[in-house]
Amino acid sequence: MRYSIIILPLMVVFLSSCPWSGYEYNEGTLPGSPVNLEAFNTEYDDYNMSSPIFGDMVPFCFSTNRHSLGEEFNIRYDPMSVVFSRTTGELTLENEYGPWNSLVEEFGVLLNAVKKVNTTGNELGPCLLYSREADFADAQFVLMYASDLGGDFDIGYTFNSSTSDFSDSQPVAFLNSGFNDLYPSFNSDFSKIYFCSDREGEVFNIFKVDVEYSGDSIIGVLSSTGDHVIEIDAVLSSEYDDKCPYIFENTLVFTSNRPGGSGGFDLYYSKFEGGQWGTPVNFGAVINTAFDEYRPILFEEDVDNDRDMMIFSSNRSGGKGGFDLYFVGVIN
Repeated sequence: MRYSIIILPLMVVFLSSCPWSGYEYNEGTLPGSPVNLEAFNTEYDDYNMSSPIFGDMVPFCFSTNRHSLGEEFNIRYDPMSVVFSRTTGELTLENEYGPWNSLVEEFGVLLNAVKKVNTTGNELGPCLLYSREADFADAQFVLMYASDLGGDFDIGYTFNSSTSDFSDSQPVAFLNSGFNDLYPSFNSDFSKIYFCSDREGEVFNIFKVDVEYSGDSIIGVLSSTGDHVIEIDAVLSSEYDDKCPYIFENTLVFTSNRPGGSGGFDLYYSKFEGGQWGTPVNFGAVINTAFDEYRPILFEEDVDNDRDMMIFSSNRSGGKGGFDLYFVGVIN
């Protein structure tokens, strides 16, 4: 079952709305090699994005240090459109709303959300939850993130209901410790939260915690003051740094500097089968490089039936500078 709660931004635009079979390209093809998201990148570091489950117009949130000219990171909101032409077969990702101008007000409220969370510290790893059809009784948007304003990174959130006003930032207290805790991600049925932390040693591992999601109260989950057992996921974690878990349906993607990769941090994936995550698999040299690949996310963009879109960041050569955002198609 696919949930209509969205973890992020994007709009699929068909340049002709008629599905006439006479078009040369009735289905798009995502690129097999990473493509630079030029419309969103700068000479500074642009990474740590959040993205949607369905191919629909939703907001694109990511971390960048452009506003401080290379110093602290803040979270930025931009609209994204995945534009596919049935005439030429060209697929591009653009920083605009396209013809969905009616959504400018609906999604523009995210500007208020980032104002609530951005500080003079560093804000990383946004995770955007969106309830378009009243999946959440108590929130329309929920923006989760991590900030080191208090010293170590702690996970917090802000939310709104049916207005443009967002709450003051609040901690997800049961996830936080005296160490660095970042990159929260719900599993597909909202029964668990996965995140990364260095609470059990000098490296980052991937941790999980069971939560009680009643089916409509997401704020009830995040504001819980009950006891929670947080445990390391031994299958996903290693003796090296394993960071940035992100879950889409039955796939978890993350980054790691464990041996056997192309160098630096590489991207890995794991499939949830038989009630557990499988052994992580490296995405390979077509996607990974000798540089750092970071914070991967997956979503279905409704253009390529055989591939999901993956967006990630990398400091590989050939970009605009620092970390740039890239997109690529991966077999679903």
